[in-house]
Amino acid sequence: MDNKTKKEGQEYSNNIIDSMEATLNKLVSEDDNEHEEAVEEIANFGLSVSKQTIIDYLISTGGPAYKLRIIFNEDKEITSIKPQYHDWGTYWETMETTSKQEEILRDFVLNLYLEETILLSE
Repeated sequence: MDNKTKKEGQEYSNNIIDSMEATLNKLVSEDDNEHEEAVEEIANFGLSVSKQTIIDYLISTGGPAYKLRIIFNEDKEITSIKPQYHDWGTYWETMETTSKQEEILRDFVLNLYLEETILLSE
């Protein structure tokens, strides 16, 4: 993400969070009208809700550690597979992959039967 987009995004995020704070302040107001207005604002605030399921498939531990972060959408379809790595004292970092590697990861994960065994048991 370029710096201009990051700056604009941060400003937009700050404005949204400020708006949420103002609504929460009205929610605890002793004025019944403000409270009711806040309840309605909260109910109408978001445009949609979607669910994702994240599975971390751990392949190795210790230093270094490696996992696949597999994300499914609400229809239990794989939306992304991200290989992640970390060593002692570091955070998990997502590794870049080629299109061929992405194809291999997808084929491998599909053969794990995660959709059937884990997600369908919910």
